[in-house]
Amino acid sequence: MCISFIGLLSAQDTISFKTYYDNGLAKFKKKDYSTAISDFTKAIEKKADLAPAYFYRAASYKSVNKQNEALTDYNKAIELNQTNKDFYFYRALLRNDLKDTVGALTDLASAININATFDKAYFERAKIKFGSNDYKSAIEDFQLAIKNNQTNHEAYNLLGKAKLYEKDTIGAIESYNKSIELKPDFVLAYNNRAMVKYSQKDYEGAKTDYSKGIELKPTDAQTYFFRAIVEIALKLKDDACADFNKAKELGNAKADEMITKYCKE
Repeated sequence: MCISFIGLLSAQDTISFKTYYDNGLAKFKKKDYSTAISDFTKAIEKKADLAPAYFYRAASYKSVNKQNEALTDYNKAIELNQTNKDFYFYRALLRNDLKDTVGALTDLASAININATFDKAYFERAKIKFGSNDYKSAIEDFQLAIKNNQTNHEAYNLLGKAKLYEKDTIGAIESYNKSIELKPDFVLAYNNRAMVKYSQKDYEGAKTDYSKGIELKPTDAQTYFFRAIVEIALKLKDDACADFNKAKELGNAKADEMITKYCKE
């Protein structure tokens, strides 16, 4: 009987919830999400009100594409702690992935209410509004994101696109300029600025920007294609045809039509 008792005692889990939580966090940082989930689960079994364990287990579930389990855990983390901006922020990202736009916007508003200088929340809310064609409201949020983080080159780039949709070409150029100033190798901003310059009939400026894009990313079929369009406007037929052929080689589906139109003798 004494031997049985000793055997039972040795089989009991004497590891603390903190040890399981710390182990889970270490595995999470190493992107070993399956083991992290197991450790966070054991931490929760020992301490059911451990909000951070639910939060990180949710993030681990999301990383292994178990979205429903992740949502359940984010919900529990928020139930236990309604004042953590990150809990709402990351649930918003998940809800947006699940096409729950209203829920995502609600969560981002909650995160901003907790921290009015939370630039990432403004940025993500702006992107959702932009995707819903609410450009004026998106511009406001992109500007708030930039106000609270003036180094966000992506925010300036998307602000430029939103301004362009609102027919503010001067503002769009200014925003693209700032994006490029912050990140001189940001191909997307060069291409976006080139499109505005083309619309303004600044063909030389557009070609310069597309050429920079090609210099930075020489395998981008779209950039060759659009530089060729600019070269047609500049009456540089040989250059345009060379670019249309390069775009075709790299997989641009529209290049053949343009080659037939402009490059056949």
